[in-house]
Amino acid sequence: MENKEEFLTEVLIRVQRNYVHMVEIERLTKDMADSLSRNDKESVELLLKMRGEEMDQASTSKHEIQTILEAMDGEDQKKLRSWLNGENGKKYEPDSFESRKIAELSSQTQQVLSRTINLDKVLNSKVAGKESFYQATS
Repeated sequence: MENKEEFLTEVLIRVQRNYVHMVEIERLTKDMADSLSRNDKESVELLLKMRGEEMDQASTSKHEIQTILEAMDGEDQKKLRSWLNGENGKKYEPDSFESRKIAELSSQTQQVLSRTINLDKVLNSKVAGKESFYQATS
């Protein structure tokens, strides 16, 4: 990859992919909540497996983004990290279509992740009670 636009295009592809995986993780987590409310343990187990696969794919996308970031020059790398972290316009204003989409999708991904974590906390507490993962980390 020779120029900034190529790097941004490759990152955008992976950010979009990661967003799709995160939305699917959220949907599967909601489905797990429904299955738990029906006491359908078989569905919960299947959904947990499916969610784990989505998490693995999201992790792969994030790793690919990190690899691209490491190949970028200092200032461009700082800008991209800023947009990926949802710091839109605070220090670096997105200056192209790709950078604006990266910033937008990164922000939306963080919102999806936040909702999913909140739902997962509720589910985990219902299932594990005092042994909940979230109880140990609070």
